[in-house]
Amino acid sequence: MVFAFQMAFLSTYFIQIDDYSKKYFELEMIQKFSLDFSDISGFALVAYDTNGFIRWRNVCCTINMTFIMMFQYSIILYCAVRMYFEMESKVQILSPSLRNLHRQFYKTLLLQVVTPTVTLFAPVSVLIYLPFFDLQLDLPFGISTSALGLYPALDALIVMYVVQDYREAMNNTFKRVINGLHILISSVDVGMTPTATFRSPAVFNS
Repeated sequence: MVFAFQMAFLSTYFIQIDDYSKKYFELEMIQKFSLDFSDISGFALVAYDTNGFIRWRNVCCTINMTFIMMFQYSIILYCAVRMYFEMESKVQILSPSLRNLHRQFYKTLLLQVVTPTVTLFAPVSVLIYLPFFDLQLDLPFGISTSALGLYPALDALIVMYVVQDYREAMNNTFKRVINGLHILISSVDVGMTPTATFRSPAVFNS
């Protein structure tokens, strides 16, 4: 809750669009999008001013986000390492099946840490650190930020793939669906097969 407030309030305060940001983006927005930047609501992170000095108010947003990410990752790494060593010593008293299940859940947790790193934090890190290089780039960041919506789905898929019971249930369900589709397609093909009617020669001559 504290980090959510800190991220929302401080980041919004530090990267508000000011007069310098409007002038910085105004020409670019008119040339590429035919829009007046002063009429757009949003945020802007401009790292340097016209003299090349750091604009500390905007940079404080990057510092704030970096602190939040580093603090959270430190907790995650500490808990992951501690869980690994304590789990290895305690699962020895469990049966092989339960031991295997605990290891599967641990792998699930590790992958669930890697997934938001790729889909959430990596795109955000590029966005907040790229202004410091002062490069003239035109990158389609809308595509990269769309990866933010993949995380909830990937989080569930990780559990279904790593845990053996879930994986087998998913495979069985998938096979039943495929078999049902094959039966449905076969019945449709049989119903659409053309039939021919033949008459005996005696009936034909009459």
